[in-house]
Amino acid sequence: MNQAEDAVRRFLGGDEEAFGHLVRQWEGRVYNLAWRFVGNREDAQDIVQETFLSVFKSLRRLRDPKSFPTWLYRIALNHCRAHWRGQTPDVSLQETLEGEDGDCMEPAVTVPETRDSLETADLIRKALMGISDQHRTAIVLKEYMGLNLEEVATVMDCPLSTAKSRLYHGLRGVQRNLRRMGVKFS
Repeated sequence: MNQAEDAVRRFLGGDEEAFGHLVRQWEGRVYNLAWRFVGNREDAQDIVQETFLSVFKSLRRLRDPKSFPTWLYRIALNHCRAHWRGQTPDVSLQETLEGEDGDCMEPAVTVPETRDSLETADLIRKALMGISDQHRTAIVLKEYMGLNLEEVATVMDCPLSTAKSRLYHGLRGVQRNLRRMGVKFS
């Protein structure tokens, strides 16, 4: 049994301190997910608070403590999406994305090494903000949260082929947005 599963079981058994353990264990990951998704640190902090409030209110309805990480990421993404609906991205993706067959190779998104890491991170963040919610979610879960494609599909509640396709097309969208911002690729 892993730490999260153990803490969930203890909380469900009446140990209120176990919830604090869950928060300490997962708040950094939820913050990272939220910040990558919304691109604003203050909004990400708000999303973390909203997420854990929702988790506290509904944790007793979690059927399988083993599924806590996936369940938590879904709640966090729902809060990210609710926040995102009221925002306008800095960059828009003008081209429509073709079919989602999942048979494509992932394109590499690299920025020339002549830029410093903060500038590079800012450019990528802006490029991420200019793609669709579903594509951004796939990229954030896979590339920033370290989930494998099966876990991405589970969190996004879609078939594996759809998760692969969303990741592929999202990375292509990030590349296009970087080009529109004047980033040259070798």
